[in-house]
Amino acid sequence: MIAIDYKKGIKILLDEYKEALNEEIRKGLMWRHKIENRRLSYEDQQELLKDIIAQLLVQGRGAKGVGTQINNIEEKIGGWSIENVEKNLDSLGMSDRKVEKLTKILQYLKDNSISDWIIKLHEDNDQMRDMELSMGLKSDDDFLKDHGFYEHVPVDRHTQRFLFRTGIIQWYLKRNDDVLTLFAGTYEEKYKLFQKIMVAFCKKFCDDIYVQTPSGELRLAENPGILDIVIWRHCGEDEELGCRNICGNRPKCNECVFKEACLWYKLG
Repeated sequence: MIAIDYKKGIKILLDEYKEALNEEIRKGLMWRHKIENRRLSYEDQQELLKDIIAQLLVQGRGAKGVGTQINNIEEKIGGWSIENVEKNLDSLGMSDRKVEKLTKILQYLKDNSISDWIIKLHEDNDQMRDMELSMGLKSDDDFLKDHGFYEHVPVDRHTQRFLFRTGIIQWYLKRNDDVLTLFAGTYEEKYKLFQKIMVAFCKKFCDDIYVQTPSGELRLAENPGILDIVIWRHCGEDEELGCRNICGNRPKCNECVFKEACLWYKLG
């Protein structure tokens, strides 16, 4: 049996990205405080609506080029008010399905508030999807995580690579479980399974790992979205967004600070 000290590896990984992580958490918790206390300025509400639109644009294509597209849209529509967005739905560069999603969300924001929408998305994501007020599984989790709701952990190809290579999936499935479980079922079923693996891993190995924030400590076992931040930076390809592409499609194992806690490297 190969011995792997995941707890030590996670601590090393968190320390490696400490500066960027601290800044991202600071911004995220600032947003969460404003949202939960209903203290969003008009400018804050516009910024959040822009983030919703960016999430929809990223779907099915990745983040590359979306920043430029967002800037071009802003220049064209003249700001991120609900009214401006509604008048210019045809100028957003979205598919009909995405425009339909956005239209329903905009109506909810007008009838209620963007704070209410975010809090309900956090509290009962399944119900919001049933009501067709969701952006989509990953987009919802990404948006919530980016705004300080670290209970949510989005799953993408970077997450899946990390879980496979490090042996975390093998740890979760155990010896007698069928690995084909990971490839069966619908997209939603597979997404939720990978998410469940991340949550279980954090509860098992990160129970006494804390991240310092301006408002106190956050326990990683209860905030798996924080681990996703460093996984994305470690595995993502886009260096302009702060990623290092260490555990990307072609892993750079010799440069990886997590290698001593990685099954892929140990089998090397």
